[in-house]
Amino acid sequence: MKQMKAWVPLLLGSLVAPIAAHSFEAGDWVVRGGVTTTDPRESSDNIVANGSPMAAKVGLDSDTQLGITAEYMLDANWGVELLAATPFEHTATGRGALAGVDIATFKHLPPTLSMVYHFASVNGFQPYAGVGLNYTVLFDEDLTSEFESAVDKGSIDLEDSFGIALQVGADYHVNERWLVNASARWLDLETEAEIRTEGGSKFTADIDVDPMVYTISVGYKF
Repeated sequence: MKQMKAWVPLLLGSLVAPIAAHSFEAGDWVVRGGVTTTDPRESSDNIVANGSPMAAKVGLDSDTQLGITAEYMLDANWGVELLAATPFEHTATGRGALAGVDIATFKHLPPTLSMVYHFASVNGFQPYAGVGLNYTVLFDEDLTSEFESAVDKGSIDLEDSFGIALQVGADYHVNERWLVNASARWLDLETEAEIRTEGGSKFTADIDVDPMVYTISVGYKF
C-alpha cells in the first residue's frame, strides 16, 4: 500500500506534465478553422430622405459562416494573426416608421490583422488577448423587393470600413499539434448607406455596426 501511495504522485505528474508543456514557440504556425458568428450591435442615425430626417432607423441581423485564422508566432508569447472568413450576409431592416420592412441585403468580408499575446499555458489551457486593424469590404448590395414595392425601385451603396479590432480567446492544447479554440472579437465598423431611387429620391443613413464576432474552432500547429 505504501509503495502504491508513493507511485501516485509520479503517475499524476506523468499525466499532467505533457499537457502543461504544450504551448507555442518562435516560428510556429497555427491555423484555426471553425464556426464564426457576426452579431451586429448597431446604432443608426435617423434615415434622411431628400434632406429631411425621418422617424426611422436601420437594424441588422446576425449571420454564421466559416472563419479561418492563420497565426505566426514571433516568440513563445507574441503572434501575428490574420482573420479571414467566407462572406457574411445581412439584411437591413427598418425601425421606427419603417419597422418590420426589410430594406436591403448585403455581404461583407472582414479581414483583420492583429498582434496577439498568449499567456502561460496551464494544463493545456492557454488564454490570449489581441488588438489589430480591420478592413471590412461590403459588396453585393441590393434593395429588397419589399422596399421597392413600398417606395420605389433603385440602388443602394454601402461604404467600406476601416477600424480597430479587439479580441480575447483561449486555446486548449489537446496534444502537441492539435488544439480547440474559442474567441470573441469586437470590430469598429462604421458605414454610410445611400439609396437612390429611379424617381430621383435619395435616402442616407450613418450606421455604427460594431459587431461582436464569436468563433469556435479547431486548430493545428506546425
